[in-house]
Amino acid sequence: MNLLDKIKNIWPFGQSHKMRAIGFERPLLIDQPDAFVEKVIPRPQPDKDELLVKVLASSVNPVDTKMRANYTHDGVFRILGFDAVGVVVEVGQNVQHFSVGDKVYYAGAQLKPGSNADLQVVHEALVGHAPTSLSDEEIAAMPLTSITAYEILHEALCYDLEENSALGHTILIVNGAGGVGSVLIQLAKYIGMTVITTASRTESVTWVKSLGADYILDYHQDLNEQMRKIQHDKVDNIAILQNTDYYWPLATAVIKPFGRIASIVETTEPIDMGPLKNIGAQFSWVFMFAKGNYGVNMQSQGNALNQVARLLDENKIKTTLSKTYHGLSVENIRAATKEVEAGRMIGKVVVKYDEQ
Repeated sequence: MNLLDKIKNIWPFGQSHKMRAIGFERPLLIDQPDAFVEKVIPRPQPDKDELLVKVLASSVNPVDTKMRANYTHDGVFRILGFDAVGVVVEVGQNVQHFSVGDKVYYAGAQLKPGSNADLQVVHEALVGHAPTSLSDEEIAAMPLTSITAYEILHEALCYDLEENSALGHTILIVNGAGGVGSVLIQLAKYIGMTVITTASRTESVTWVKSLGADYILDYHQDLNEQMRKIQHDKVDNIAILQNTDYYWPLATAVIKPFGRIASIVETTEPIDMGPLKNIGAQFSWVFMFAKGNYGVNMQSQGNALNQVARLLDENKIKTTLSKTYHGLSVENIRAATKEVEAGRMIGKVVVKYDEQ
């Protein structure tokens, strides 16, 4: 393919300054006809610190379903999608680390239009250079969950992402088969941790074993008793990736003195922090969109994605892609969202855009 063909491939000459986007206007149930709609809207323009990206594939995350369910701007078109891989087609005047033609991946910003569209604008600080050894759909499965897993390990639990740097340390991961858990298991194993995780269904158990989990607990049974049986009745770290309210008593019972607990799931009622005081244990919330929402330390997310891309290319960790839909369409965004809403996802579901 010559240079002109490459440019044409990423910038569709001959078209108007419009693009297709899949979004919604009101929080309808997933099976209702207008739960998602397709619109032709103006192409976005990048600001001085932003990239304009032709999106090649995107993933659906639980945050998409929560934002749609809680939407209050009735009649206002909203584009979701907080995972993307694509090609840079335009850069703002202050952009330093990317050029037209670069392949990139990112989770973007919660308050901006998402990636369920032909084109998307994103701040360069939130973007990483895409892995070179994976397919588009394999890459699109990774950004949001990788950033979240990285921030759990590095910022909440205070570990560097260096191979075998945490040998002898233990972590309990609640919900290891989900998107974040699937990455967190791998990163924790990479830095040398002993990984204990929860799973129940046969396919979930098989999945977390394939990612390197050392011990798998059946969350339908007494978890304290199961931890005693594997001789890990206390752990250094806990990552709560599901139902913080329910698992909080377990977390406070099994965390070691001066251990650290992190959660990504909001509570529905106050939780008792008292048991952590006398053992000097720490608790942290992790919400990967907070940096973009408040403009704080955003470059750390681009840096994290670059580190994860290196680990993927070196085959130190693997993609968590579990299912792909082909074509940017209302039907495919609906089907992928419906799978996430069901709450039984293993890994990640992706919509690849280049096949209609």
